[in-house]
Amino acid sequence: MLSTVRRYAAQMLPKGLSSAVVDDVYSALKSPVAPHRPDALDRIAQHARTHVPFYQQLPGEGFDSLPVVTKPMMVEDRRQFFDRSVDPDRLTTRFSSGTSGISYISYFDADRISHHRAEMVAVHKYLGADPFATVVHGTSWLDVSARTRMAFHLQGKRMYAGASDERSIRKIANWLRRRRGTIIVALCSYLDALFEGFRECDIVFEEGVVGAVLGIGEPATNSLDQLVRTHAGVNLFMRYSNTENGIFGISDGALTRYTLNTSTFHFEILELDSDAPVQPGEIGRIVVTDLFNRASPYLRYDTGDLGRFAVDETGAANTAILQELRGRKRDFPVGGTVEAPRRLLYMEILEHVDRMTDIKQFQLRQNDIGKFTWVLNAPQSAEIEARLRALLNESVGDIVRCDFSYDSEELVVGFGKRQHFINEMPDPEQHFRSGSLR
Repeated sequence: MLSTVRRYAAQMLPKGLSSAVVDDVYSALKSPVAPHRPDALDRIAQHARTHVPFYQQLPGEGFDSLPVVTKPMMVEDRRQFFDRSVDPDRLTTRFSSGTSGISYISYFDADRISHHRAEMVAVHKYLGADPFATVVHGTSWLDVSARTRMAFHLQGKRMYAGASDERSIRKIANWLRRRRGTIIVALCSYLDALFEGFRECDIVFEEGVVGAVLGIGEPATNSLDQLVRTHAGVNLFMRYSNTENGIFGISDGALTRYTLNTSTFHFEILELDSDAPVQPGEIGRIVVTDLFNRASPYLRYDTGDLGRFAVDETGAANTAILQELRGRKRDFPVGGTVEAPRRLLYMEILEHVDRMTDIKQFQLRQNDIGKFTWVLNAPQSAEIEARLRALLNESVGDIVRCDFSYDSEELVVGFGKRQHFINEMPDPEQHFRSGSLR
C-alpha cells in the first residue's frame, strides 16, 4: 500500500502526497474524538492576522476573537482574503454557484491541494475501497465541457448523466465488470437512476466489482441504501463537503450522521441569530475553520448549513460527530404517481432555470405528488410561467398542479445558503417503503 502511494504521489501530485496526512485523516475518521488543539487554531489565526488584509485590521489576538465570515462578505472584496504574498492567478481554482446562488471562485495553493488529495485517499481507505481505483462519476451533461470529458477519459473515469435506458445501463455494468473495485460517486438522484436501472435489468454484481458507493449533495433514501446493498454488495456512504473547503465528513453507518474530518477542520455550531455556541445537541449554523489553507484562509466560515453535534453519555457535545445535517434528510423530489413513484433528477431542472436570466432567484416546492409551486424573485410574466410549466411537464411528467408565487425578498437560509428545492410533504420516503423505486 505504501509503495503504491509513493509511486502515485511521485507521478501525479504537486509536492507529493504525504502518507502522514493520509494516516492523520484516516485516524480522525476511525476514532471520532475531537482533538484539543488551541495551538493549531492560533497558528492559522496568527498567519491570517500577519498576512491577510481583512484580518490585519482586526483588533484582538489569537483565534477566539475572530469574527464569523460568510460567502457574501468574501465576494464583496475577494482581494481582502488573500495572503498578500501570493498571486491569485497562480493558485488552483474551483468555480461554483452551489446552493447559495452566488457565483464564487475558491483558491488553493499547492500544499492545500496536496493535502486535499491525501484526504481523498484517506476517505477511500475509510470506505474500504482502493484509494486509486477507477471512478464512475455521476453528473449533468449541462455543465460538462469537452475539456472535462477528455480529462475524465484520460484519468480512467466514466461519467454517468442519469441515462436509464437498458442499453446505457448494460454498457455501464460491463464497464464496471472490467474494472473491479470501482468507486461510484454521484448525487443521490443519479445513484437512484443508476441502481434502479440495475434493478430493472436484473443486474447484480459479484463481490469486489464495486468497491464503494458514495452519495453527495442530496439526501439519500433508505430505499436507495437497500438497492446499493442488493445490487453492489456494499453499503451506501454519504459525503459532506463543499467547493470552498473540501471534505468535511463521511457518514458512519447512519445516512444522516457524519464522522467529521477533524484532522483538517475545526467545527463549531452557533446559534441561528448570534455567534454564540448552541447548547449541546441543539440545531445551529455550521461554522468551519480550515487549518491548512494559508493562501486564502477560511477562518470561522459560515457554510450556510444547519446541523447539530452528537451528545455523549455525560451530556457534552462530541464535536467530531455531526448527528444531523439539516436539509440532507428529506428534501428530495418525488415524481411519477402514487402507484409508481420515482425520484427525480431535479438538479437538471434547476440548472435549466438557472439559465433563465429574467429570474433573479427561485425555489421549487413540492406540495404533494404531482403538485408543485414555483416561488420566484422575478418580474411576473406569463411567458416565464409557461416555460417553467413546460419544463416540469418535460422533466417530471404526471403534473397535477403547477402554481406560482412571487417574492421580492432573497430566498436564502442562514448566511447566503439558498435552498432550490423544498419538499413540503410530511414524509416523502413513505412512498418508497412498500417497494422499490420506480
